[in-house]
Amino acid sequence: MARPNQTVLCQTCGQVHDNVGNHLYDYLEAVDEDLTCHICLQPLVNPTDTTCGHTYCAKCIRSVLRVHRQCPVDRSPLTTQDCRPSSLIIKRMLDKLPVVCPNTTYCDDVMQRSDLEAHLANRCKGNMSHCVHATQGCMFRGTRTALESHIRECPNTKQKGFVAIKTGGLTTIEIKRSSDEEFGISLVGGNETPLIVTIVQEIYPEGVIAKDGRLMPGDQIVEVNGKDLRDVSHYVARDALMRASSPIRLTVYREKAEERNKIDLLNVTLRKVKGKQLGIKIIAKKHSPGIYILDLVDHSIAFQDGRLHIDDRILQINGEDMTEGSPEQAAAIIKHSKETVKLIISRLSRSATPEIMPSVAQELAAAMVPLRNVSAVKVKRERQITISKPPSEFLGISVCGGVKGKCGDTPIFVSNVLPGGLADRKGHVKKGDILLAVNDTSLLNLTHPQAVSALKSAQGASITLSIIEGQEPNPPIRFSPSWLTWLSLPEYCQAACTILIKRKESKSLGFSIVGGCDCTHGTQPVYVKTLVPNGAAATGGALKCGDMILSVNDQSLVGVKHSLAVSFLKHAPGRTITLTVVSWPGSLL
Repeated sequence: MARPNQTVLCQTCGQVHDNVGNHLYDYLEAVDEDLTCHICLQPLVNPTDTTCGHTYCAKCIRSVLRVHRQCPVDRSPLTTQDCRPSSLIIKRMLDKLPVVCPNTTYCDDVMQRSDLEAHLANRCKGNMSHCVHATQGCMFRGTRTALESHIRECPNTKQKGFVAIKTGGLTTIEIKRSSDEEFGISLVGGNETPLIVTIVQEIYPEGVIAKDGRLMPGDQIVEVNGKDLRDVSHYVARDALMRASSPIRLTVYREKAEERNKIDLLNVTLRKVKGKQLGIKIIAKKHSPGIYILDLVDHSIAFQDGRLHIDDRILQINGEDMTEGSPEQAAAIIKHSKETVKLIISRLSRSATPEIMPSVAQELAAAMVPLRNVSAVKVKRERQITISKPPSEFLGISVCGGVKGKCGDTPIFVSNVLPGGLADRKGHVKKGDILLAVNDTSLLNLTHPQAVSALKSAQGASITLSIIEGQEPNPPIRFSPSWLTWLSLPEYCQAACTILIKRKESKSLGFSIVGGCDCTHGTQPVYVKTLVPNGAAATGGALKCGDMILSVNDQSLVGVKHSLAVSFLKHAPGRTITLTVVSWPGSLL
């Protein structure tokens, strides 16, 4: 355990800082001064409002008030009792700030601040992993990207027939698992949803799948120990995997990755226009020499010319060598050029990929016959129950979930019912039920501690709970609701979030979609089905298989045909695409 004031590598922000200090982030761009703490002069972390109208980081203002009981700005009297958490709007604005992954040597991903912890835990290419053959004496330790290449060349792989998963086709692999080991993955899909097939949503450290190191988020599980999973229900697929005996034989389909081909050199000449911006934003990368195009200003000369792309490397400006240049040198040359600016740039070319990938590869589609009469997931209704409660007795339930939880923003759910307790004796509440309100207090959009406090403080001879019944057939001891349970919740239970996707050189968004109002299951939301390895969406790390897309750049996708949804995504303007999504956690194994 870390001692007070000890410097540690933080798992939340990925930076080294005092274990009682604020998290540190590398922000992509300058942050509005109104979102900055006047004590640490950094963007607010856990913002706290004072009665005198100022906002500080919670840790910053508390440390000041231990010494001086006055506001640091206007010197008015102030105590910790005069401080309250800031509004949800402010917190969401801060959560959406774009930050850069701190593992800059291996990873250049950009994501919202709220997504960084999950990125570092599960998706960062800079995370270090041991070879799956470490027990056989292999000493390799490297990033996940390097690990994939190493597995193909590892002597243990070649000697024991260890199979690496190929892209764009079916691969059968074998995994050994003891009875007490968890898979450590979450699943989405099933033939009661438009996804039809069973897809890995996330992989968690310490599980047998993470230790094996071959499966990736987005992989489709086609078969397990000879049982075909291509057209079965979600629960059938989940149970087949959970009951599979070791060694487990998995047949997997993985989308073909975007491939890098060669570096192209281009000559671009831009003619200056009086009163109009050239519009090129230039940066230098921490671990790469030279200068690169960060962005192009909308409606500027460079933007309207259309030949320059984000991440192009600038080699020359007006004949001046910029291979070791700085953004300041480039700006000075451009500023003092007269009529034209002549650029030589290098660009990493990629194989052509469509804007939105086909919903499933032809090899897999040819082997599938969708079951058209499968009932779609039905939206459940809430109901109220009243439990008579003696003054000295608790409800006798344990709850999990809440906003900012380990699995994202979910409603509160019953994780356990104490045998012989009040709820168990009354029989009205069971494991897996979703709790929406207690008496007149809503539990939606509360953190887990806030919800527990609301349940414990419920007063009166009887307690009224608003619930939605869970639909778990046989809830396990270590319980969390299935993906289907989350899908069955009414719209007002959904917590939408914003995801930014930066198009790469190929301009592909790098994911496929299913669903729409003309779906074979009836009118359905638009779902993310697959992510292309190394594509724009997969690189960003925030979008997951099974996510529901509500809108793209403020264009609603609710209730539209599938072809129209594809068109809206394909032709969404801008190099950075804004998606509004509902991201329910998959079923845990």
